[in-house]
Formats: sequence, C-alpha cells, structure tokens
Amino acid sequence: MISEFVDKIIVDDVLPYNEKVKHEKSWYEKALLKDAPHQYRKLRLPNGKPVDNVLGAIGGTPLVKLNRIPQSMDAKMEFLNPSGSIKDRVAERMIDIAERTKILKPGMTLIEPSTGNTGISLAMVGAVKGYKSVIVTDKISTEKMSVINELSGKIIPTQDSVPYDSPFSYFGVAFEMRQKDKDNSLVLDQYLNPGNPIAHYESTAAEILHALDKKIDMIVIGAGTGGTVSGVGRRIREECANATIVGVDSEGSVISSAGDEEKAAFVEVEGIGCHFVPPLLDYNVVDKWIKVNDVDTFKMARRLIREEGLLVGGSSGSNMVAAMRECQKLKKGQNCVVILPDGIRNYMSKFLNDEWMLKRCFMEPIQQIPIMPSEQEDEVEVEHARSEEERIAAPKRINGEAAENVKYEKKMVIDNILEAIGETPLVRLNYIPKMFDVKCDYLNPGGSIKDRIAYRMVELAEEMGKLKPGMTIIEPSSGNTGIGLALVAAVKGYRCIIVMPEKMSQEKENILLALGAEVVRTPTEASFLDLKSHIGVAFRLQKELPNAIILDQYTNIANPLEHYDKTAEELLYALDDNLDMLVAGAGTGGTISGIGHKLKEVCPKCKIVGVDPIGSILSDPEHSEVSAYEVEGIGYDFIPTVLDRDIINLWMRSNDKDSFETSRLLAKHEGLLCGGSAGANVFCAMQAAKELTENQRCVVILPDGITNYM
Repeated sequence: MISEFVDKIIVDDVLPYNEKVKHEKSWYEKALLKDAPHQYRKLRLPNGKPVDNVLGAIGGTPLVKLNRIPQSMDAKMEFLNPSGSIKDRVAERMIDIAERTKILKPGMTLIEPSTGNTGISLAMVGAVKGYKSVIVTDKISTEKMSVINELSGKIIPTQDSVPYDSPFSYFGVAFEMRQKDKDNSLVLDQYLNPGNPIAHYESTAAEILHALDKKIDMIVIGAGTGGTVSGVGRRIREECANATIVGVDSEGSVISSAGDEEKAAFVEVEGIGCHFVPPLLDYNVVDKWIKVNDVDTFKMARRLIREEGLLVGGSSGSNMVAAMRECQKLKKGQNCVVILPDGIRNYMSKFLNDEWMLKRCFMEPIQQIPIMPSEQEDEVEVEHARSEEERIAAPKRINGEAAENVKYEKKMVIDNILEAIGETPLVRLNYIPKMFDVKCDYLNPGGSIKDRIAYRMVELAEEMGKLKPGMTIIEPSSGNTGIGLALVAAVKGYRCIIVMPEKMSQEKENILLALGAEVVRTPTEASFLDLKSHIGVAFRLQKELPNAIILDQYTNIANPLEHYDKTAEELLYALDDNLDMLVAGAGTGGTISGIGHKLKEVCPKCKIVGVDPIGSILSDPEHSEVSAYEVEGIGYDFIPTVLDRDIINLWMRSNDKDSFETSRLLAKHEGLLCGGSAGANVFCAMQAAKELTENQRCVVILPDGITNYM
C-alpha cells in the first residue's frame, strides 16, 4: 500500500457528514503532491483513433450553442458520455485513484450510496475492470435500476423518508454492508472522495477552457455532491478571475442555505441538492446561489428537448432555469456556460411522462387530436422499392490515395446539436475473443446511427428545394430514423409525423413525443404492400396533408451516401486504411451499402458481412419466409432500393435469443449499453470472424443503445 497517498477517510469508512472529514487534507492539496495518484492529468481530447475500452470514450463532450431558447449560451453536453452522464468522469477517476493507492484490489466489490447516475457510472467502470457493484439508493427511477441491472450491478433500496444520518438511510445501509465484509468491499463515497472534484478540475473545466480560449464570463453549475461545482469552479476561478460562478440548488436542499436543515424537504428532481452540506463543496468558489423548484425544472427540461433537440434529464432543466435568470445581467458580447449533467434515458417514467407530470400538477392537461389518414383507402404510389434510383455521384477514394476530407477534427464548440452527429468512438472489445473493434453509434445525440442519415436526408432535400420552411416531414420508421428526424425537425422547426408499427418500443414513442413529433401506430402484421402498414399509412397521409414530404429512407440516396462519405471514412481514418472484415446489420440497407462500397474501394480484400434476422427476407429473397421477430432496426419483408446486395460477401442469420443475450453480455463485461440489433451484429461477428487470423481486424457496427428498450 502507498501509505502516504491513501485517502484515509475512505479506508476508515468516515461518513460524509462526520466531523472527522474536516481534518482531512483537501482534494486540491492532494492533487499538488509530487507523484501522488491524485495529480492532475493533462487534457485529453478525442483523436479519432480506437480506444482500449469504453472508458476511453469518457469526456470530450462538446459545447452547444442554444438557438431557439433566448439568451446567448453554450451548454456542455455531458449526457453524451458513454453511460449517459457527467458521473462517468467521477467514477473512472475515483476507481483509478483507489487502484493506484492499492485500497481497491481485483475481486473486490464496490458499494456506493447513490441516487443513480454515479451508481450507473460505477457499475459501468466496474464491468470493464471486473469489479462487482452494489448500489444503495433511496430515490431512483426505474430506468436507472434497469441500467444498473444490465451492467450486473445489484441494487439495495432504502427508505427515502428517514434522516440522512439514520442507520436505515442509504448511507447507513451502505456502510453497514461494508463493515460486514471489509476485506472484500469498498465504499468510494462520491460525497467526500477527492477523485470527484479532481476529475472535474482536470477534465470538465479544462475542456471548457480549451474550447472557449479561456474566455468565460459566467458559468452555471448544479450542486449535489459538490464535486462538479468545486472542481470546475476552482479551475475557472484560477484561469478566468472575472468570471461569475453560479451554483444551482433545488428547493428542499440545504446546500445553498449553508446547512440549515429546517429548510430540508422532499424534491422530485434527481442528481442535484442534498440534505446536508457535502464536505467536497467549496463555498469560496461560488459567487451566487440560485434555487430552482421542481415545476420550473421539469418544464425547462422538456423545453430543451422540444426546442433545441437536447435529450437531457431533469437537473439540466434546473441549471438552465438558473442560467436564464442570471445571464440577463451579462453585457452584450459576454458569454455564459451551463452544464447539462445527464440525459433523457433515466426519466422515461418520470418527467417525460405526461401522466406523471399531471399527477404532480407540474403541467396543465394537453388536448391531443390523433392524426390518421381518412378511412377511404385510395390507391397511393408507394415508392419504397423502386428498381432504379438516380444516384448522386460521391467522390471516390481508392487504395493508397489520401483524401483531404478525412482529417479528423473533433469540434468542441458547435452551433447546434446536429453538429454533434457522427465521429463516434471506436472501442476495442476485451472480453469477447478475436481482434474486434466496435463502432459505438449509439453515442450519437439522438441515440442511434440513424441520426446521421436523418440529418443528411433533410439537408439534401433543403438543398434540392424539396423541403422548405413550414412544411411537414412524414416518415415510416421502426423508430430510430423517426427519432433522428424528430431531432432534426426540432432544431430546424419542421412539423414531424412518424408512422411506425405497434411492436416498436414505447420508449421510442416517448422520445418522439418529447421532441414534438406526432406518432401514428400501425398493425405490426400488416405487410409492406398493405395500405394499413406503416409505409402505406405514411404515403396516404402525405397525399392528404398539404406541404408534406416523405424523405423515405428506403429509397433516399442520402442514406447510403452519408455512410459512404462519413461513417466509412471515420473507420478508415481510425484504422489507417487497414480493415479485414466489417459486420453490420441490414435494415434499410443504407449503412452496410454505403460503408461497404467505400471499404471495398480502399480495402478491396475487406469482407462485408450482412446480418439479417430470421423472419426477414433480405439475405435470401427467393427462399426466405416472413415471420415475426422481436429485434428492432434490422430486417424487412421487402428489398429496399438503397440495399446493394452485391456488396455483401456473406450473410449471417441472427435470432432473438442470441441477439439479446449478446447485447446483455456486452453491457455486463464491456460496459457497452447497446440495443438488440447490436447484439445480433456482435453474435454474428463472433461466428464470421473465426476465419480471421490473429492480427486481422474486424469492425462491428453498434447501431443504437438501450434507451429505446428499457
């Protein structure tokens, strides 16, 4: 054990509200110790190259300029971290310090009192590093519980009505569990662990300063454990002496009232506020405190989703309410940064749900008139499977030829959330054998690879004059393309109607509605030729509604072209034009056709493997029987125009059982929170890659995440 650097308050199980905490050396003093594991790391930004595991994808989140919500602000998109929140930074750093000081050893169990986000992050880091995790909680959404379970974490619920210093509180229960097995467990305790503010000082704050050339006039930060506001605030104070630092607290919390426990009360918002003063909190860095109530919090979070396309969680609403109040005091030309800590996934059953909001009187009832085509089923021309499609020539790049447009550049300040689409990380698998890299496209801002094509289809239609302000976008979709289009429509101001089969998840519909889209459900059993199918209904609606357009991912050249121009180039840049096998699912066919064509041009010997679920006809149109399957986003009962079957060297058939089991294995052992079609792709890749030699490279596409399948 490196005794001089050990965090004794962690080893000695000091509770965060114990007076002993005050006698411990401060986190910033520890960071200045020579050779200490706490020493600040240098700024690390994404470089477009593969990372050793999903932990290498933590951080590097962009600042997004807000456009439709008034005020001039840059918002830090922390929900784009791999487990969906800013707490990924904290969990990785706390575990790193504990390992390097030898208080955390292989085989030990991590026990953590948490309302969810830190619990998820610790479970993710634990999954990658091989630690078991037990999360003790008093207030947590069902979605957070599902994610922790998916990462093989164990959840211990406690009463939320007992005092924080009760032996029955989540603190008391967590530390009692630790006492029963001290040799094999550890409570890292985010409320007093120096790794918490250190992570924000060295990464979150450093990224903001780098992105804005150290020109910051105001920054707005929520306070829960105190780690973010103290770490970021201290660094900003050191390098931008005139910046105003605003701390955000929830009504019912005692943080901003300096521990006046008479003001403590229950609040619904998670991840912000506390019923005692966290020992990490440095009041000296905060210039002003703003308290925000639940009503304003959740209304603003929903507004950020609908008006800016930012799929954020509740505490992001709190921070934005405070930012809008305070930044009115800024002069013209001054800027304000606001941190948005987590995303929408964890709150599907809470503020995203109208019934939940209405029950708590957080909103007024909304009268929604369902939209459906007329009962008369007139013939419409359904163009989803034309035999010929006018091709727009894409610039080709052949083996050995450099291309000017492939230089990787991660923009850290972007004009809107659409510019965050793409440049997703390529992650090496460690538990699954063979030399696999997975393209984590579920880390796109809308949660799937379909964000890429949605943006490209809209841009192409605008360039060609087919899509103009005031028009309505209608799209038949299994959900992910719909979400991508709804996100683009939210940013650009179009009306959006998504038509999808009834079998598609409720989570997808919830996100679509939150983004302001209208959703039409159709019978799952209706074939593509049936006018009652999602395709048939979409075209009927287009015929009846004025100024409506169907971009039609099944025939739209922007679908494969986006993957040819960008997704494939990202892969080639990352792997130095050296790739032996690509495994991708086939749905509309755009992904595998676009990437496949580019790879064949640059790496002629690269084998393209298409994944098709049993029940689909894509792999063998003449001999396949259409039947039901549960996995979403791949397979069809017709051959889409954009699918180029000639580019595919090998077809692999997937089944639901293997797909879902593999998806869960990816979460359990790799910390990858991906969806069912990703599991199908990886399972088939494991079979197809058996023919590869030890040093050959295989890339698997992970199209979407678990958000849509809770």
